[in-house]
Amino acid sequence: MKKIAFLLCAAAMLGTMTSCHRSTDDSPTVTPVVVDKSRTLIVSTNVAADIVYEGQTIGNTTDATFSDVAAQGKLKITPRSADYYDQDEMAIDFYDQLTLYVDVQLVKKPSIEVSQEDAKNGQVVTNDVENQNATGAVATITVPSDEVVTGNTTDPYSIVTFLPAETVLESTGVGSEVEASVLVIRCKPDGAVFNPPLDVTVYIENSTGFDIECVGEDESEVLPMTDLQNDTWHVKIPHFCDWFNNLRAIVVESSAGEEVTTYSIPIVAGTNTIEYKAKSGALETSTTKCRLVTSFINRKFGKYREYTKKATFASDAAGFATVRITQPYRDVTLRSNIRHFSARVYSEPTVEIISTSSQEGHSGGSIN
Repeated sequence: MKKIAFLLCAAAMLGTMTSCHRSTDDSPTVTPVVVDKSRTLIVSTNVAADIVYEGQTIGNTTDATFSDVAAQGKLKITPRSADYYDQDEMAIDFYDQLTLYVDVQLVKKPSIEVSQEDAKNGQVVTNDVENQNATGAVATITVPSDEVVTGNTTDPYSIVTFLPAETVLESTGVGSEVEASVLVIRCKPDGAVFNPPLDVTVYIENSTGFDIECVGEDESEVLPMTDLQNDTWHVKIPHFCDWFNNLRAIVVESSAGEEVTTYSIPIVAGTNTIEYKAKSGALETSTTKCRLVTSFINRKFGKYREYTKKATFASDAAGFATVRITQPYRDVTLRSNIRHFSARVYSEPTVEIISTSSQEGHSGGSIN
């Protein structure tokens, strides 16, 4: 009897081992992963606004998500508060991205206005503390007592600074020359003309050593920006309008890489959905601590954002699948005059099923 019992036990063990082996041979067969190709535009603002993209409107919000949108279009943002300027209509282009994140800091109207007479009597025109804190820039205008003013000679003077919100994704090839408006100086009133041109001084923390020029709003006037050292810049403007401070740079290094994540998920016979994390835009990897660099990277490569996406695939049986998410990027280093800065620029990730099994922890099977 003991011998028979031993044989029965051995047979049972053999049967268990054989079953485990078959589970690998019988791994589910799955179809290729299909990623949702619809485009998503995410827009954030600092104050409640009505946000419109290509006919779609999301009202009274600071964070709007537009799904399944056109790859190119116009974005318009109108603040609910009369204390802020409207955002000029912006051109949006996704290029090869499926998700684009645009951060728009709406500009508060100036709280400091100086009459033209007081300005000639020595009162300096400057942006208020709230505006200085929002942009990291202190802008001042000094009007000489003998200044000749034509055009608008009655409305008071004011000045604010703001960071441009347009986003244009750029080439990252070595030798590429890249230019972006990184700060705007809005001088009011429009129509005031000065002879000789007025002195404007702008302090921007950690900005000394970059290549910056000043461009008029119609782009026909390009004025040199003099680096006075100590993060202070000087320019002479002939009239009031929006003056754009452009930072110019060249790509000196560019290398490709990828971040890879793998994990196991349970699957069912039929359609399966994968939820995965993805990245878009760019992260500054240098430590310049300069707002101009942050503005440059956001404008030219898109602001960094992590988000959740979905992909689907079909399986002929239940079991487990190993998912691989590959997030490509380029590490880019740029030089502007004597300063260098760098960013990691993310591209669209890929999603794959690299193996399947009928039991968790056992891989194999056919991947079609």
